[in-house]
Amino acid sequence: MEPLQYEERGYLKEPFRLFHLADGRGEYIEYHYHAFHKIIILLAGKAGYAVEGERYELSPGDFVLVGRGSIHRPVVAAGDYYERMILYIAPAYLRSLTAGDCDPSECFRRAQETFQYVYRDEKGSRVRPLFQALAETIRQGGYGAALLAQAQFTELMVEVNRVVRGGHRVGAAGGDSKVISLLQYLNLHLTEPLTIDQLAERFYISKYHMMRRFRQETGYSVHGYLTEKRLLLAQQLLARGCTPAEAAVQAGYQDYSTFSRAYKKQFGRSPSADAEKEHDLQITTQYL
Repeated sequence: MEPLQYEERGYLKEPFRLFHLADGRGEYIEYHYHAFHKIIILLAGKAGYAVEGERYELSPGDFVLVGRGSIHRPVVAAGDYYERMILYIAPAYLRSLTAGDCDPSECFRRAQETFQYVYRDEKGSRVRPLFQALAETIRQGGYGAALLAQAQFTELMVEVNRVVRGGHRVGAAGGDSKVISLLQYLNLHLTEPLTIDQLAERFYISKYHMMRRFRQETGYSVHGYLTEKRLLLAQQLLARGCTPAEAAVQAGYQDYSTFSRAYKKQFGRSPSADAEKEHDLQITTQYL
């Protein structure tokens, strides 16, 4: 998962940010990831979405849960109209909303653990109208808008989790089954020692064929994918209070100096810098 060079940059300083977009460009977007959570809901038109190798055909009202670090990309044919809302969410803020037995981060955790990323806004669900109400509050502004938006965001996340808990998922429409199985295995065994030879033997495939298919399907090398997933895990652990040494071990690194060099190369700062304070999350409208 080689670092992407963004043409446009911004900073997610808010707890969340909402976009409403509509176009028919059909532009090809490579697989990419974010250091924050993201929800995409299709409002109108025709579009697909790919997450961690699995491809989905979306219907209006379907929403995609893209947890922090999940590789994903839209799949839209040239000329197809595609109207959607996209919600970027700071993971730490979402966790801070936990009350009683309700952890609003649960939906993203379930999506990543079960590899089920798309859910349907079934009859009776309020996900779509809650998205629209939040967008209208943000658009209108005025007295109390910020407070009202926070309340509407919380209500939206509760409803999203209810839909996920209700099992209203949309099945994947396609994808390379061998690569999907490999991606799922890597995510389940992320912190364990893994080698190309071991993976090829486990999946009964030539290692060269496996590496070629993996790169063809995802755009990344197996090693690059593993490295960045581990580094993103370490970044999350640091944000939750782990020391750099603890984060390195829990993310699967046996040698701290190797971890520290890789971390600084990827994020442009040392693990200790992230342990000291939270950093602004870089985002780009290019990958909406």
